[in-house]
Amino acid sequence: MILAAEITAEPIDVAALLELVRRREAGATNVFIGHVRNNDRHAAGEVVALEYSCHPTAGERLRELIDEALRQVDPDGVAHVAAAHRIGALGVGEVAFVVAASAPHRELAFAACQRVVETVKHNLPVWKKQYDAQGASNWQGL
Repeated sequence: MILAAEITAEPIDVAALLELVRRREAGATNVFIGHVRNNDRHAAGEVVALEYSCHPTAGERLRELIDEALRQVDPDGVAHVAAAHRIGALGVGEVAFVVAASAPHRELAFAACQRVVETVKHNLPVWKKQYDAQGASNWQGL
């Protein structure tokens, strides 16, 4: 079950997403937190900032992708997922993407979280422009 799927320009409240997936019947919760890092194989030097932009339908697409991922690993529909992806300017260390998944058992919580992360990262229409310390920039995900 999808409890949240949001694209936001505001900082992601990880604790709020965890609270959304908290259930009495859930014996496990798994969370992925993606941070902006200071390096990338496509950057000429040290990465100092990113700017995320997205297609206008990215919020709707995020929900569709989570649903697709859950159907693959949770045919009984017992996992609960909340996810958020940032857009806008972010500095190194800031939270860019969060997925929280709960389930009755750890195996499903891990599987749901991982499948959602991978499905979203490969298919969500979000693009990043990264800036390096030398002032150069490049786009990723176009």
